[in-house]
Amino acid sequence: MGRGVGIRTVGLDLLFMGVNFSALTLFSTLKDFFASEYGMTPTQLQWAAAAYSIGIFAAFFIGHSKYVEEHPKATVLAAAILAAIPQFLIPVSGSPAAVIALRFLQGLVMMAVPIFSSQVGTLFSHARPLALGIILSGIFIGGFVGSNVGWQLAVAYGWRTAYMVFGLAMLIVALIWIGLTSPETLPRHAHKVEVSSASRGSVWRKPFTIVWGFTFFPSIWIIFTLAPLIAFIVTASFGTELARTSSETLEASYMFWSITVGAVAYLVSRRGSGNPRQLFKSFAYVQAACFVFALIGALSAYAASMSGSAVALLASLFILAVIQGTAPTFWSIPSTAYPREEVTRAGYALGLISNSAAMIGPVASILVASLSTSMWLLTSFLSLMGLVLTLAALKLKLPVEEVGENT
Repeated sequence: MGRGVGIRTVGLDLLFMGVNFSALTLFSTLKDFFASEYGMTPTQLQWAAAAYSIGIFAAFFIGHSKYVEEHPKATVLAAAILAAIPQFLIPVSGSPAAVIALRFLQGLVMMAVPIFSSQVGTLFSHARPLALGIILSGIFIGGFVGSNVGWQLAVAYGWRTAYMVFGLAMLIVALIWIGLTSPETLPRHAHKVEVSSASRGSVWRKPFTIVWGFTFFPSIWIIFTLAPLIAFIVTASFGTELARTSSETLEASYMFWSITVGAVAYLVSRRGSGNPRQLFKSFAYVQAACFVFALIGALSAYAASMSGSAVALLASLFILAVIQGTAPTFWSIPSTAYPREEVTRAGYALGLISNSAAMIGPVASILVASLSTSMWLLTSFLSLMGLVLTLAALKLKLPVEEVGENT
């Protein structure tokens, strides 16, 4: 497949992520409307956020079905529809319970990520982290668009109209993705291998799956709980004036590091051979470096909170946000470390393990968010945990090495 196919695929995947997450960001952006019109209490709003996180976890669980593995296009379409339909129903539901249930369905959009990872693995070798960094930056590009354009639409035309406009955009982008995605880039077309039921469960019996899956556990916890809580944490130490600036700094830094770390991993991997072990080592060392910088950033944020330095806090958030760089390195591994017929299955297994943080992270973080110093210490511990697990994974045999396959 030519270079043009690779560029088009990355562009389509980025478009899918950006548009979907711009829509999914609307809930937090417009939460005051839900509180005033639906009578949702702060607790119910938190439950809606938790339901979305649980939906993300369920997305990777559902991904283990044989149908998902064999029908990647249908899976991406289903992920888009399950996210878009609630976008039309939430404005007319009128019930807090219905909103919470619909937010759970929207979390299922993450079923598309392992398929995007598999596509990148098919099309690229050394450049996998860079391609994935660009694709995953769509989460934060979408967050920026949703919080700004979505808010302006809501103010000008009403929040229900804003919701439905973004829902329509989600469906249009899904159809564009289906229509323009080359079948040759999809997992089952690229690797038509019949897999026995015993082999289907084999990824779970590999120690590497468990350890590598948990390397991203701390990242998920930090990335998707710190962003919604940063305003409350900063307000506790600095007041409300710095809260919005801190939130915008963190989101912009996430986007920057997603692409930058992907590019660094690409450049580092080019210095060695293209065999699976060498590629894995390159990606894992870059991931370990991300955790080191995140640890430094968290400890610096702790010091800034204690000293009351706003400038030091913003600089610390920029450094801490390098944790997002672990996303492109982590998602480069299924197609690097596993035999071809296990790549998609491994992606869902790794995603299920790592996204278990989405189940407990928000609740645990809320419990300590009232004390900003406690949150920074928790973030420091999680960064150290990720570093230790990444270094431990380097000592394990890769699944592709166990079967003697060279991809």
